[in-house]
Amino acid sequence: MTLKEYFEGLQEFIKENPDALDLEVVTSKDDEGNGFNRVHYGPSKGHYDEDSFTSVDMFDEWGLDEDNVNAVCVN
Repeated sequence: MTLKEYFEGLQEFIKENPDALDLEVVTSKDDEGNGFNRVHYGPSKGHYDEDSFTSVDMFDEWGLDEDNVNAVCVN
């Protein structure tokens, strides 16, 4: 899913559920609901490689550059 698709889904969700804007945001650990976590951080751009995510803030340390940005982490 792209950030655009996610954003459009959020817009539609908010349109249908405006009261949800005041609710806490959580994420599920997997698609079976085997655990949940609160969202503590805003989104950040970075590099995702199926096993880990490196925020652009850490690119210098890991030897990456802007060409390596391929994802947005939402938590």
